[in-house]
Amino acid sequence: MARPDPLDQEEGLKPSRFGHSPSLWLALPLLAGCAADAAWDVPAGAPLAVAVAALALLWPAHARTVLAHVLLVTAGLGVGCAWHQLRKAPRSEVAVRRSFEELSVRIERATPRADPSEGWTGMGAVTDRDGPYHRRRLVISGKGVCPAAGAELKLSGRLSSLAGEPGGYAAWARGQGATLRLAGARNLGVLEPASDFSRWCAASRDRLDRWLRTLPWEDPEGGALLAATMLGRTALIPPSERKAFERTGTLHLFAISGLHIAGMAAAMEWAARRLRLPGLAAGLFGLALLWTYVQVTGAAPSATRAWIMAACLWAGRAIGRGAAPVHALGTACFITLILSPEACADAGFQLSYLAVLALLLSGGPAAETLAAPDVAELSTPRSARSLGDRLRSSARRTLTAGLCVSFAASVAGAPLTLAAFGTASWGGVFANLVLVPLSAPPLLLGMVSAACSVWEPLIVGATWLNGLAAAWLRMMGWLAESMAAAPGLTARLESLPAWATPLWGALLVATLISQAESRDPWRLMGTPVAAGLLWLAVVA
Repeated sequence: MARPDPLDQEEGLKPSRFGHSPSLWLALPLLAGCAADAAWDVPAGAPLAVAVAALALLWPAHARTVLAHVLLVTAGLGVGCAWHQLRKAPRSEVAVRRSFEELSVRIERATPRADPSEGWTGMGAVTDRDGPYHRRRLVISGKGVCPAAGAELKLSGRLSSLAGEPGGYAAWARGQGATLRLAGARNLGVLEPASDFSRWCAASRDRLDRWLRTLPWEDPEGGALLAATMLGRTALIPPSERKAFERTGTLHLFAISGLHIAGMAAAMEWAARRLRLPGLAAGLFGLALLWTYVQVTGAAPSATRAWIMAACLWAGRAIGRGAAPVHALGTACFITLILSPEACADAGFQLSYLAVLALLLSGGPAAETLAAPDVAELSTPRSARSLGDRLRSSARRTLTAGLCVSFAASVAGAPLTLAAFGTASWGGVFANLVLVPLSAPPLLLGMVSAACSVWEPLIVGATWLNGLAAAWLRMMGWLAESMAAAPGLTARLESLPAWATPLWGALLVATLISQAESRDPWRLMGTPVAAGLLWLAVVA
């Protein structure tokens, strides 16, 4: 029998094809190993020894498919567990010696506040080898000029432990591996400067922020919404709109994700075709430009995932083999965990990957089936159908596909937001259906405006593009506030166990892969819902 092609997009993700999908066999065991160490803090020696033993037995057992797969999974689990243990920052509780400390800190990420004169917020790791804080990760609220990522600074401020603080921001920070908070931090000196590229990214981010707020009229909140959309900085969103987007489950529209990367990639591909540029050179230049944009905006997990997926899909097309999106997603997950294994505990990483997996293996296939033209449409020539019939058919397909995709993403994300933040928006299914399509025009206008801002003759026109985008976003904010006024839009669930999040991830991945061969839309959409109810019954 011929070997199945894992990159063939014409067939479903059958078990036989899954067996020949290296991206999934690499990503899933590695992810499970990282999650296991994050949950139980396993010493690195034991899992590393198990991984070495499994790899040593893999070649003698390669002829036995089931045994070979078990050994491969075991090796991945061991490597993931050991790699996470070696790379992660200490997470145990630590007693703060003095409330005011001077620490050497390497800045991992930092962004100015909505009003830059109020300082900046960020995260870093303590580099002092003497004392109990070495390698401890801490969240920082600083004063003065926002530093670039990668700089090592001498900071002084009020130090406190995050262990005793309740949920909310403290829970998110603990999920990032932080155990300390440094408030009111002052920069006493630079121990090691950031790289030239990091400083350039920080300067470009600030310059782009100022430009996107430049409108033909006075509207600070509209400019802040546009800057938040293009830079992925939800802190810039005005409080009333932010609360409405949170309540309707649509705050993700302001995170740099597949929507931004796909839109920019499509625009650059269109421009390359119009300019008749060579395909290879245009693709490499486009990927480099997208990577630069991801770095300038802070390299969030969703942005990194979207860029790696875009690179995998482009590479597959460039070599004449179309890469299936689910394999590109697996490759993105594997690369992300190799570079940053502690990302497995990041709520943004979890939401991004599980939502996209649900779209690819549940919402997308269900939409293709339910939105497919019926027999009457297929047998009737387009010229013989009235304009009204064509519009009704198009509206039905668009509405059905939107509902399927929005429903799948909401089902995948609701348990995670419940576990991480204690609340989830059930109304997000319908809010996303309205607001996601509306988010494309301001994104496109912002992209064109940023491109035009580098040429003086186009400055005036570019400011009007900013104004149109800002006005559009204000309209979206008004819609979100109107939807947020509906009763019963959110669900709340407090005090979930720490293992609730990894349990849901494992349950959803197993559910989606087990039914990936199906084309029954009710099974595709209903089985994840049943898995969610089972999860709720176990953890509640």
